[in-house]
Amino acid sequence: MNLRSEILAVMFGALLILVTFGDGHIYWFVGNLDTIFGLTFWRLLDILYPVASIVVFLLYGRVKGNGLKINAMTAFLFVSFITLLVLINIDDVVQILNLTFEPSKTYWTIMEWVYPLYTGSAFFLFGKKHENTGKLQL
Repeated sequence: MNLRSEILAVMFGALLILVTFGDGHIYWFVGNLDTIFGLTFWRLLDILYPVASIVVFLLYGRVKGNGLKINAMTAFLFVSFITLLVLINIDDVVQILNLTFEPSKTYWTIMEWVYPLYTGSAFFLFGKKHENTGKLQL
């Protein structure tokens, strides 16, 4: 095992939790991890968590395969990860675009299950696909 890939996996796991529970959409007592360093930094962390997630996602693939390989599977995994990242941060995206859109609690409940389960799987599959030059092996 490569220690760098293990460290990146732990970092991605931490970012997965921080992104998933960055805002308290469902209950006031669950979430708001974007205020860990105080209310002064919540806007910065709303940007930092997703950007860091993207960087760690790509670095993991690079470390696992000695470089990034672009093919249909890796492109699909990366694009689907980015799509879910936007969907879990839709409240921040809407705020930046100065739109009024408030997803329901049902939406947030679904996203708080789908985002971590799918992106965690996509993360490891992305690394696995880079690790093996042949077919994807689970």
